[in-house]
Amino acid sequence: MPWQELVLYAVFVFTVTGVASFLFSKISLKLAVKYQVLDVPKSARKIQTHAIPLLGGLGIGITLLLAVTGFILFSNLWVGKINAIQLIGFALGVVILIIGGIIDDKYDLKAWKSILFPILAAIIVVITGTSIIHVTDPTNSAPLFLNWWHLSIGAWNLSLPNDLLTVIWLIVAIYATKITDGLDGLVSGIAIIGASMVGLLSAMPTFYQPSTTMLSAMVAGSFAGFLPNNRHPAKQYLGEAGSTLAGFCLGFLAIVSSAKLAIALAVLAIPIADIGFVVLRRMLNHRPWFKGDSSHLHFRLLAAGMPHRRAVHLFWLVSASAGFAALFLQTRGKLFLVFILIITTLLISWMADRAIQRRLPKPKNETN
Repeated sequence: MPWQELVLYAVFVFTVTGVASFLFSKISLKLAVKYQVLDVPKSARKIQTHAIPLLGGLGIGITLLLAVTGFILFSNLWVGKINAIQLIGFALGVVILIIGGIIDDKYDLKAWKSILFPILAAIIVVITGTSIIHVTDPTNSAPLFLNWWHLSIGAWNLSLPNDLLTVIWLIVAIYATKITDGLDGLVSGIAIIGASMVGLLSAMPTFYQPSTTMLSAMVAGSFAGFLPNNRHPAKQYLGEAGSTLAGFCLGFLAIVSSAKLAIALAVLAIPIADIGFVVLRRMLNHRPWFKGDSSHLHFRLLAAGMPHRRAVHLFWLVSASAGFAALFLQTRGKLFLVFILIITTLLISWMADRAIQRRLPKPKNETN
């Protein structure tokens, strides 16, 4: 199939999944209101002034499951590295995150309980044959294989350290989008951008992986259909299921597309770097590193006076620019790009802190 024809197929799939997700989002919105699954502003971390329905991830997840089912049935049309077992593993991971997300949205689970669902989803992906086989050695651009140790148990093969690294990568990607989900439309847009970048590179003649292109179109379309409900001022939030699905999908796409791991990392670099800086700041201030607060970059941009939409658009612009740049860079260039993005995160964070200090009321001069 010529790459031009593949792009047309991808646009068609993006449109169909987008329409389906938009319709399912209407249903999930009604369900959230009916069963009172709402995000109620009870702390300083909540930026909205009234309760907002959750369960946005339900419509996205259902769309993805239907799309993947169709993909499996017609997989003979596409040439690539993704097989039916891997797609089933991906679908099972989606189901687990939906279930865990709905429970968390309704009952506000403890952190140690909510992380069990992402861990289980990541393990199932590995069990069904999806794993990081190699990374590129930046010194000579040669593949550095990671499957150093093997253990076969029936039909299941365990390899280390690549299987362990796969689980860690998926959990990092999941929590990057989960924790970043603090502004209306932010994570939905990042998911669309990341999936589109992976799909675009997979459609290029140099790489040409039609199966990855089609799966990327499904992911991007599923989040695009929800975005109208999620843009500021949001009518509905992604909820736990939607925010974790975003990172899970990007993490999975990065693995099955082999050479595109760096693209997903570039798109997620600022959220991941922000998590690292926030955790370090909490530890230096002798506060629990796992306890949520309003110290994340997106909250501090609002506190610094940046309008809500402009803050979201800034994140989108940086993510899209980083992903687009990564399309044309070799391994060393991609690593340098990620380093620049980490420094950029630190610089924006410092500038936000300065702006916040300037906005604080100045103490009155004491007189004798």
